[in-house]
Amino acid sequence: MKNTLGNLLSGRGPNSSLRLFGICLVLFCVSSFFSFWVFFPAEVLQQRLVQQISRETGLRMHGEQATMLMPLGIKFDLTIYPDQPGMIPLVVDDLRLTPLWTSLLTLNQAVHLKGFIAQGDVSARVWRNGNVNVSLQDLSLLDLQESDLSYRLGGALNLRLIGEELLSPGAQGGGRFNADIRDALVLGLERIGLPADVSLGQLQINGHFSESRVSVEQLVASGGVLELSGGGTLLIGATPEQTRINLNVRLHPTRQTPENIRDLLMLTGIRPGADGSYTLQIGGTVARPLMR
Repeated sequence: MKNTLGNLLSGRGPNSSLRLFGICLVLFCVSSFFSFWVFFPAEVLQQRLVQQISRETGLRMHGEQATMLMPLGIKFDLTIYPDQPGMIPLVVDDLRLTPLWTSLLTLNQAVHLKGFIAQGDVSARVWRNGNVNVSLQDLSLLDLQESDLSYRLGGALNLRLIGEELLSPGAQGGGRFNADIRDALVLGLERIGLPADVSLGQLQINGHFSESRVSVEQLVASGGVLELSGGGTLLIGATPEQTRINLNVRLHPTRQTPENIRDLLMLTGIRPGADGSYTLQIGGTVARPLMR
């Protein structure tokens, strides 16, 4: 071993020069790669990425604390400013963007995004053709809303959304979604004579959507003060005042239903069915819903 090492370092041996050249070449390539990656202007790349995402989605964004990832990727904190009344800026911590390696050999390349938001996890895959696959886990809904809203919805949100051509200019994108809210809670109902917080238990929603229309195929709440089921459509506008709703909802009181909620259902003028449930049609806008 000593003789072999000595021969290599001293230049003796039939292949010593070739080996030494190979070692130097490998060390040069590795050191060059690490130097390039360490000193790469991560802030510049972050700015370009944020500008591109903002342009594609139409949302205002700001990124900071950018660092490069090995072997290929970038990490930064992203703040999203939603143009919706009542929603606070969304902060995505440690957002990591890396290539979807299996897509690099195709014409439809994709990136993988992963980060933390509102005490939960967000993961998404975005393809070059505008397709997206989004997964949210255990997001705190109260952390997404302004604290002085008249009415707020609390709970832990899990969402799966699959869309096609959502980011393609001029394309009529659409897709499907499946969401459930654990420990769903409505706050602020004391303004209409109900308890300050009303538990809905487990809330499940699934359906499909297009650019401006959401079709709720199934809406179910169980384990709370009321059993709820129904479905309908929402025509999405720029604001809650411009977003129209058309829902058919069936409410079934249980043993946990407070008397003041029972009284409110009776005041609607709707006669209960044989099983004691109430069927409501909810129209109007999100800002001013109308029941009949």
